[in-house]
Amino acid sequence: MRIACLQYTAEADTALSASRLYPLFSEALTQQPDLIALPECALFLSRSQDLSRTNALSITSPEILRLQTLARENAVHLVVGSLIMRIGETIRNRTLVIDRLGYIQAIYDKIHLFDVHLPTGEFYQESALFTAGSQPVVASVDGVSVGLSICFDLRFPKLYRYYAKQGVSIMVVPSAFTRSTGEAHWFTLLRARAIENGCFVVATGQCGRTLEGRETFGHSVVFDPWGTEMGSLGDSPGVLIVDLDIEQVARVRGQIPVATQDRDF
Repeated sequence: MRIACLQYTAEADTALSASRLYPLFSEALTQQPDLIALPECALFLSRSQDLSRTNALSITSPEILRLQTLARENAVHLVVGSLIMRIGETIRNRTLVIDRLGYIQAIYDKIHLFDVHLPTGEFYQESALFTAGSQPVVASVDGVSVGLSICFDLRFPKLYRYYAKQGVSIMVVPSAFTRSTGEAHWFTLLRARAIENGCFVVATGQCGRTLEGRETFGHSVVFDPWGTEMGSLGDSPGVLIVDLDIEQVARVRGQIPVATQDRDF
């Protein structure tokens, strides 16, 4: 399975974000991927919760219809890392999985919301904006099971062990990691999730500094089930192409069967 991760800087302007996303999308298509993965907050990223509420998308918004059309026209699966979406009276940080026919075949709402004061002075309170999700979600991409998560979820290994016990082969971690936390923990946590669950981890991150001054870590990366880095990007926008040998999951889990020998205590 060929995966393409798109890394760029989204802004508090949907049109500007799209102008950065879609040229990379076209570049990725030249490599004929089976799946294209986008980062967290793929079309809108702002420090302002009021702006985020105002610009939250509905499921029938033109931006989402465009993504569905592109998936169908190019016969490619999309993991839309997340979008800020209005669902009834709530705002959700929501992943959409769109299949080759353009249908939304899975949705996942971020379970663990990022509420923190960092030593750098940065302050985030996602719970004041988003309603948390409550359920893990497994999607199917060409018959391969994919476990869905978003950014801060990465710090909660119970979610990923659940997916391993469900037989998931790929876990996706779309993110907008801060630079300070990314430098300290990004690669370590992602590699750990791959090793401890014997699966591929595909992590697509926002990069760069937004016009509002928010800085994200970038460094989109893929780890294989043995914890080997298969490819990564740096600080700049770009496309990461990686080919996954899905049969490696069974081989590694046969050597280290942690999912079947995990015990409650």
